[in-house]
Amino acid sequence: MMHRRAVLGLAGVGLLGAGAVVYAGQTGRLDLFTPQLPDDADLGPIPGVVHGGTPVRGLTRSAFFNGVSLLNVWASWCPDCRSEHSVLMTLAERPGIQLYGLAADDTNANAARYLNEAGNPYSRLSLDGDRRYQRALKHRGIPQTYVFSPGGNVVERISGALTPAIVETRLLPAMDKARFSV
Repeated sequence: MMHRRAVLGLAGVGLLGAGAVVYAGQTGRLDLFTPQLPDDADLGPIPGVVHGGTPVRGLTRSAFFNGVSLLNVWASWCPDCRSEHSVLMTLAERPGIQLYGLAADDTNANAARYLNEAGNPYSRLSLDGDRRYQRALKHRGIPQTYVFSPGGNVVERISGALTPAIVETRLLPAMDKARFSV
């Protein structure tokens, strides 16, 4: 009899705790679901990579507050990342595009080698060795592209390789939406 009461009591406490977490998440008191920039978001650049003839700069939190920006999470070994690379190169040529890169589950040497061979579309580029960005963005899988508002908030997350059709139907509309978001 005592064992049954203990089990029922623990189950009740567990249900109350789970309900409190869900309530806090839904009301914004606890942010479990919204991707966001990490508080400590400054990462060094990947050595040996240039953009526009100068060494590429690393990601910084403040870079995401200078207008609409895109963050592409990729890896040199990822086949889908390689297939979207030409789309990113074309996208980077458009005026007003701030395209940043975050190499995930990779090494500086491999990322630099790939970009030096295939071309570098990123004006800022870092390796997320400690998964700081990936945790804060609730990131799952690569490639993935995030659209940030000038206020540094995620407006859209696009999973999978970008294609010209996805750029036209999802990415560009999300960038327009981001221009008017805080």
